[in-house]
Amino acid sequence: MFIGVGRTDPYKKTAKTKRYVKLSVGEANHMIFLGKSGYGKTTLMRGLVEEIYIAHQMAKVPALIIVLEKKTDHTKSEKIMAIYEEESYNSEKKIMKKYGEWVWNYIESYVKLQNQHKRNLGMMGDFAFGVPNIIGKFYKYDDKNTFLGRQGLQPYVFPTRRFVFRPRRRKEYIGMDNGWLCKVFEAKIPYSRIPFSLLSSFGSLGEQTLYAQRLKNIWEIEGIKDPDKVMEIALSHEKNPDNPSSTYFRIAETMNRLKNDRLFSKTDTFFCLSTDAINVIDFSSNSDLTHEEESLIFKFLVNYVIKVASQTRTPIYFVVDEVQNMLTTEHGKWAIDKILREGRSMGINLITATQYMYRLPQSLLMGASHVGIIGRLASHSDWKVLSKLIDDFEDSVEPPDPVSTYTQYEECRKKMKFKGWFSWDKAYTERIEFRQPQSL
Repeated sequence: MFIGVGRTDPYKKTAKTKRYVKLSVGEANHMIFLGKSGYGKTTLMRGLVEEIYIAHQMAKVPALIIVLEKKTDHTKSEKIMAIYEEESYNSEKKIMKKYGEWVWNYIESYVKLQNQHKRNLGMMGDFAFGVPNIIGKFYKYDDKNTFLGRQGLQPYVFPTRRFVFRPRRRKEYIGMDNGWLCKVFEAKIPYSRIPFSLLSSFGSLGEQTLYAQRLKNIWEIEGIKDPDKVMEIALSHEKNPDNPSSTYFRIAETMNRLKNDRLFSKTDTFFCLSTDAINVIDFSSNSDLTHEEESLIFKFLVNYVIKVASQTRTPIYFVVDEVQNMLTTEHGKWAIDKILREGRSMGINLITATQYMYRLPQSLLMGASHVGIIGRLASHSDWKVLSKLIDDFEDSVEPPDPVSTYTQYEECRKKMKFKGWFSWDKAYTERIEFRQPQSL
């Protein structure tokens, strides 16, 4: 897996050389990336996902790649529009030479769609794998190279399955924003996978009430997870079925709410992930979810892939940007811990990114095979922790410099954007320019 460009060995003539991480099938390849906001963590994560997909496609070893996406980014479409306007002044021959015919045709098509659907488009995901990275081909790294050109990369697109929950926009618009190789699914959790704890919070049930105890007995102990059947059984418990008690009506109310909620269904329309595409779990503004529901879905996913891994030995990759958000709930903590405890023996890999190590579980840092720093660390305390964790850290990594003026801040961002350090097996650390993504 190509991760970026590092210092060349003395016997080579080139100034820089490409660095690759070996993906060990049957083992965990946990990684964690740290650094301040704005230096390119999410951009790097997108590039790593592309590399994982490419590596497994080339090796003809199917892998299940699952990305948890938290945000949409309207600035991407704005930049595309600006680039299109500026480049349109150049000759067609020059444009095609720079971008390639299919890339420019795609951009032209998207610009037309945006003009037709102004109110509904313009919110690409952080992980828009179906849109070619025209931005990386346009903006200059230096006088000679664009960001993509410096690493010998071209804009490209990757097949994607995007799972949206209680969609706030039509699926067609979400698909248009994320590329023609992106298939959008309205994901629904089957009743059979819903724990009683979710029902309890969903229906605001008091734990000690009769209706909560009765519903728990039917749903969890008897294992009957069909709202219509639950209401039938609850009614059969009534002394006077023609004039049921408030206990029955409370159960019926909860079941009717469940039936009318678009997040749930009798059939399984969620657990249909594919090894032929990158699977994006859309927790962005496209989906209407509470934080607790997001964490629960993550937990469901981890349980699901453990079964897949144990039955098929398929390599699995979870990519979680801003991982600290998932660690604020019990479901999220359970899911992360489960991957770290069982992933190594089952080939379930965890790749995460976060700004601060504050309150991160020790297991997340200790379990990471490789540690990356993008830009600058967010605090001196993080630098101290890593100096104890990584053998050559103090000799290789510069401590965060104090910035006292806005000019210094801007210079630091420009100098360190997409750059940093990478530590192989926490034993060898070097300065590196991280891989650029070929998609948006």
